[in-house]
Amino acid sequence: MRKLLLSTAMVLMAMLGIGCGSGSSTTGGSAASSKPFRIPNNNPPIRYERKMHVNAWGLSGSEPKPVIPNSPPPKFLSLTDLIEGIGHLYASGDKMTVQYAGYDYETGKKFASSWDEGKPFAFTLGSGETVPGWEEGLDGIEGGDRRELVVPPDLAEGSLPPGIPEGKNVVFLVEPLPFKPKEPKKAAPKPKKDASSPSDEKPPAEPQAASKKTKPKVKVPQGPPPEKLVIKDLEEGSGPEARPGDEVTVQYVGVNYRTGKQFDASWDRGEPFTFKLGEGLVVEGWEKGIPDMKPGGRRELIIPPELGYGYRRQEGIPPGSTLVFVVDLLKIK
Repeated sequence: MRKLLLSTAMVLMAMLGIGCGSGSSTTGGSAASSKPFRIPNNNPPIRYERKMHVNAWGLSGSEPKPVIPNSPPPKFLSLTDLIEGIGHLYASGDKMTVQYAGYDYETGKKFASSWDEGKPFAFTLGSGETVPGWEEGLDGIEGGDRRELVVPPDLAEGSLPPGIPEGKNVVFLVEPLPFKPKEPKKAAPKPKKDASSPSDEKPPAEPQAASKKTKPKVKVPQGPPPEKLVIKDLEEGSGPEARPGDEVTVQYVGVNYRTGKQFDASWDRGEPFTFKLGEGLVVEGWEKGIPDMKPGGRRELIIPPELGYGYRRQEGIPPGSTLVFVVDLLKIK
C-alpha cells in the first residue's frame, strides 16, 4: 500500500513538472483548484455500510492510521480509498457525520481526531462549512469508505475541521458513519368524533410517553467498583419489554465510577439516541442491561471495563474504567 501510494505520487509529480517545463501556464495553485486526483489502490478491502458498527460515541473500533508517502507532498488535492465502501453515495447538499483524523504531511504528527474527542463530526457537504479540501475530496464518497485526502495549504484554509496547522500540507483520514435518510414528518391523525361519546372525552394517554422526564443526577455508589454488571431499576416503565432485535430510543447520562465525572449525555445534545438491540452497535453492558426495560422506565447500569470500553483509550474515559449510566427508555419500535 505504502509503496503504491509513493510510486503513484512520484509519477504524478513528475508529470506535473513536465507540464510546467513545456511552457504551460498551469501552476500548482491552479492544479489544486481542479478536481481531486484519485490515486488508484489495488485490491482494497470491501466494507458494506450496513455492516458498520456504531455506538453512542461513533464508529466502533480503534482509530486507523494514515498511509503517508515518504516523498515531497503533491501540489494538488489527491485522494485514495484505503477501504472500498458499498453504501450511500454522498453528494453536495447531503448531511454527513464522519469520523476523521488529521496529520501534518511533513512530520506525521496528528493535530486532530474525532476518535480522541469521543464524538463524530457532522456537517452538510457543499455548504462551505468545511475547508475546500473536504468539500472537493469528499464529494462522491460512499458509505463504508475509508478515504485518505492529501490536502495542499491553499485548500486547507478554514476553521473546520479545527486545528489545521497554517500553511501546511495535511493528510486526513475520513470515514462516514452509516447514512440515515431523513424521515418525512407525519401529521398526527385527528381523532374521529363519536356521537355516542361525550364531547369532553380526552384521548387516552400514550403508553410510551416519557417526555416529561428531566436529566437525572447520577450518584455513584460508595465502595470499590463492582466486577460484574449491575442493573438497578430506578423507575418502572409500562408496556412491552425491550428485546434483541427491537429498535429502541433512549436518553442517557454516563459518568466515570471513580471520579463521578460525566463523559457523555444525550440530554446535553438535545436529542435522544436510537439504535437496534442485539446488533453490536453499543457496548456489551448496554446489550445486556437494557433488554426487559419498558417504555417510561429509568435504569442504572454499572458497567465493568470488560463490558464497556475495555482498556483502550477513549476521550474522557481512561483505560480500564468502570462506567455508570442512567438510561431512560423512551420508546420501542
